[in-house]
Amino acid sequence: MAMPVSEAAAQILDAIPPLQPIDLPLAEAYGCVVATDVPTEYDIPPFSAAEVDGFAARAADIVAAAPASPASLRLVGRSWRGRPPEVTVGWGEAVRIMAGAPMPAGADCVVSSDRATAEDETVAVAVPAAAGSNVSAAGEDVKAGSTLVPAGRRLSAPELGLLATAGYGSVPAFPRLRIGVLAVGDLVEPGRPSGFGQVRDAVSYLLLGAVRDVGAMPYRIGIIRDADAREAVVSNTLRVDAFVAAGSPSGGLESLGGVGEVRTIDVSVHPGSQVAFGNVEGRPFFWVSDKPLGAFVSFELFVRPGLLRMMGRGDLKRPEVTAVLDEPVHGPSGVALFVPARMAHRDGAWHVRPTGPAEEGHLGSLAEANALLTVPPGGASGGEVRVRVLRPLER
Repeated sequence: MAMPVSEAAAQILDAIPPLQPIDLPLAEAYGCVVATDVPTEYDIPPFSAAEVDGFAARAADIVAAAPASPASLRLVGRSWRGRPPEVTVGWGEAVRIMAGAPMPAGADCVVSSDRATAEDETVAVAVPAAAGSNVSAAGEDVKAGSTLVPAGRRLSAPELGLLATAGYGSVPAFPRLRIGVLAVGDLVEPGRPSGFGQVRDAVSYLLLGAVRDVGAMPYRIGIIRDADAREAVVSNTLRVDAFVAAGSPSGGLESLGGVGEVRTIDVSVHPGSQVAFGNVEGRPFFWVSDKPLGAFVSFELFVRPGLLRMMGRGDLKRPEVTAVLDEPVHGPSGVALFVPARMAHRDGAWHVRPTGPAEEGHLGSLAEANALLTVPPGGASGGEVRVRVLRPLER
């Protein structure tokens, strides 16, 4: 009896542990998930700094400054960005300062260059400034002892910049997966001549893209004959963390005996009604249909969540939205149907329409789609349906 999609997905997911986290150099950590809370030991910024070019002074010295009677301060030095201040600021004194340069001791405000003039060793300030004016205070961004990046966060550009600011050269994170991708069967390599009746290997390239979309690094093992599947897998176990294979389960899957345990699961879904999963030489092993659309649906439902879990991700599902179905979709009874579809925003709501039939071997409709429409058993004639978002949507 075929297994419901949710049950099959849960069984596969429960058998997949995350990889062990390692210290990743920041330059290699983009897109990876932080394994533990990362704290900061000091304030960010670590010192108070000028926000504008001008003069660092004491607010009390210029409280009565006016255009008709500017306050006169003695210029005693400079403060450059990236260097310690040359001097401290005493009563009646000022320091020329650059934006981003550290505030010298004694100064509590910065007068911008357009509100003061300097001649020789004297600064004339035409307007008053309150304490803290044009100053970025130490710890204004992040306080010492705070968590910079929480465990479970996927590192993107802001997090990498923040970690670098705090002095981290590496971060404890789940490494990016290396996935071995192979197509099993009698296929022709794209770019080479094919005879009548021969089939080009499209599925392994589809899987390469799907693996990259997850954030993992695919390694294409290539086209493998059924009888050579075992040798191809065993010879690549040290190179990858998991395998994704496409082919007929009745062929190469049987040749894997003795190197692991892989079982075929019949799922009440179309396309992609069969998926195989197991462990080969200590590596998770996924087997999907040799038909493009069936392979893609199986990858979305069963493989993608497993790979994300291995990389420590908590967001295992695609974003879903509710949309109005613009045309009826017919499907078999007792089987969930996943149909390539196109979504657009119209009249204040999301609308969706199929881009083609959900046939195992079709790929053109998938290339046109930006979503995957979930159709309940028996089909849907209209109304609201749930849709998985595959690409950025156009409003």
